[in-house]
Amino acid sequence: MKRLVLTLLTGSAVAIMGLSSCAPSPSSGDMAKTLSVETESGELADIAQSPAAPTAENAASKELSAESQLTPQPQLIKRADLVLSVDSVEESFETVRQIVAAQQGELLSLNDFGDRQRQITAELRVPQQNLDAALDGLSKIGTVRSRTISTEDISSQLVDIQARLANARRSEAALQEIMSRSGEIADVLEVSRELSNVRQSIEQMEAQKKNWQTQVRYSTINLSLQSAIAIAPTKPAFSRQMSNSWEAATSAVGNLTTDLLQLGLWMLAFSPYIFVILCGAVAVRQVRRLARNSS
Repeated sequence: MKRLVLTLLTGSAVAIMGLSSCAPSPSSGDMAKTLSVETESGELADIAQSPAAPTAENAASKELSAESQLTPQPQLIKRADLVLSVDSVEESFETVRQIVAAQQGELLSLNDFGDRQRQITAELRVPQQNLDAALDGLSKIGTVRSRTISTEDISSQLVDIQARLANARRSEAALQEIMSRSGEIADVLEVSRELSNVRQSIEQMEAQKKNWQTQVRYSTINLSLQSAIAIAPTKPAFSRQMSNSWEAATSAVGNLTTDLLQLGLWMLAFSPYIFVILCGAVAVRQVRRLARNSS
């Protein structure tokens, strides 16, 4: 009987976890009622009405309510792309550093490349409320080639993940209450496995929520600085040209010598066959000569 009760309790907790992704968060009273109806056991009724379970449910409901109050306005993720043509890439990038520091931002990545035409690409991050000021300051560094801003509203995603987190924490509290009761080893192991899965799901959702919240607080700017004047390649001096020609000539001689040596090694390896072929050719020639003389 005890094994059946533990199995039913575990199934109830897992069912709550599964329904969290598609159904709204139930209240504390509804949660207790659901557990009692599914098991129809006096022992389970004591668990559902125990002080630990309502306390966890009330905490999760309060947390969901508090988080919902923190997101009454649209939660927007903003990204910007800015391409500038500048006279000096190095000097302009120093100005970029100053502007980003003044806007309480930071440099995330940097890529410097180009030979005849220098170019620097950088990924910047600034607080969202300072995005417009940062773009205006950066646009004054040089000539704007392109400027784009994209916005993504993730309000519904945040509300959904907050509701699923609250339901997952209710399932965790119910499983912890089950774990506190003694039972057979197989039942304890099964409940422990389900509790581990619930905790892993909670950690993943919390990480996703923190990532979204960070993207809402900070906006990303992909900046590209391009040199307006291409640098003409300088012609090497006469001595350098002679040196390059000598190096090319000696390299060609070395390659030819290597090829000849390799050919000699091949001929040496096949010399027995070559000797047989030559002897055969000489013999055939002698036979033909004797045949002509005899005729």
